Amino acid sequence: MFEIFILLAKYLFIIYMCVFLLCGFCINLSKEGVVDVSENLLAAVQRIMIMLFHITAFIILVINDKEQPTVTLIFGLISLLYIMLGCILLEKIYKKSSPIMYNGIFFLTDIGLVMLTRLDDSLASRQFIWCLLGLAVLIVLPPILNILPRLDRFRVLYAALAIVLLMCTLIFGSNFYGSTNWISIGPVAFQPSEVVKLLFVFFLASALSQKPELRQLIVPTAVSAVIILCLVAQKDLGSALIFSMTFLVVIYIATSNVFYLLGGFGCGALASVLAYFLFPHVRTRVNVWLDPWSDIENSGYQIAQSLFAVGSYGLFGSGFTRGYADYIPVVERDFIFSAVCEEFGVLFGIGIILVFVMIFLEGVRAALYSRSRYLTLLSAGLTALLTFQTFLIIGGDIKFVPLTGVTLPFVSYGGTSITMSFVIIAIIQWVYMRNDMYKQDKTPEEYTPHPVDEQIPHRRRRRRSME
Repeated sequence: MFEIFILLAKYLFIIYMCVFLLCGFCINLSKEGVVDVSENLLAAVQRIMIMLFHITAFIILVINDKEQPTVTLIFGLISLLYIMLGCILLEKIYKKSSPIMYNGIFFLTDIGLVMLTRLDDSLASRQFIWCLLGLAVLIVLPPILNILPRLDRFRVLYAALAIVLLMCTLIFGSNFYGSTNWISIGPVAFQPSEVVKLLFVFFLASALSQKPELRQLIVPTAVSAVIILCLVAQKDLGSALIFSMTFLVVIYIATSNVFYLLGGFGCGALASVLAYFLFPHVRTRVNVWLDPWSDIENSGYQIAQSLFAVGSYGLFGSGFTRGYADYIPVVERDFIFSAVCEEFGVLFGIGIILVFVMIFLEGVRAALYSRSRYLTLLSAGLTALLTFQTFLIIGGDIKFVPLTGVTLPFVSYGGTSITMSFVIIAIIQWVYMRNDMYKQDKTPEEYTPHPVDEQIPHRRRRRRSME
């Protein structure tokens, strides 16, 4: 009977994902005036799908757990309560926020908790603590940002803190899987590069908040180069690549000059070639990416197991708890997407990618409709950062690009990573809520301005009409 339920659950998980995505698609159409639907109702249906996914997955986990099913059941109930309360609190507190974004990150977070419980319940418990901290950030950060002074005036502070953190990592950092990108303080270890991501985007948005000329790009480019070179010195090449691509996106948006973008890609290509010859582990990763089968028992083992996991069980997967995810080294950090595809199916994996796409589109919408260049660049930079990080890790798992060892936001295990991902979403949501003045039922007199909004005069958003 249990095996029949696991077989049935394979299709239920796909249905939950499809309904979730369909509701998100309809909400997006409604925002653009293409269809007339109740966004609140569709968002509620999305939340129901998250809860059904959670309940179905934990029924399987509890029955499958022969050692401590009661502990698994309690954890499942507590994490379900976390999702329910999180959705209710954010809906009540931030009525003008983006339900797609909140629902999306709760769904991804729940997928991560479910998969970590399947792999190692102790990691799932620790991840849950970080998720609680992330929820607290989502609740308290937007009102804190509202009372802070103009954030674009602290560019020197952002740059100095970023460089100091990276230099401290170089001097006092611990080596982890070949990269010196961790600092340990007693029993607590964290990645300063995750904090630097936020400081980096804040610095770029501040430095470029006034449309720059060529000579005004020298200082931002030099500071960005120093930060990226520090990451290269730590051998954290995945983060260095994410920072580089984010820099190019922000520069292009700030200047609208395609030659800067093309020149940046050219410099990036040259830097990649140099890295190939300078760093042995880069050569190893590139060679493994090109042909993992030539040394499948050693350097190619990890990516080969990932490809086996993704491709072995087809569209609907092996069934939750019926895969062999434990065979993939560092599966909880680098290859959790492969584990999800193996047990939930490739269709479900594609659904995860589309959930990320919906979140990123909300970030783009926040950037497009902001009345401040600074907030536009801030939202666009943070969205680009998460986008490239997601692309690199999923692309690495399926051998589309060389593996870089970054985490999948909200899904992979990692305290610093998931906390900073929540911080990024909270900031984008803050920008999104500041854009509420563009709705047709809002007048300039009803809007309480923030100092950072004073850079650009008020303008109204023109919405599409069904007529």
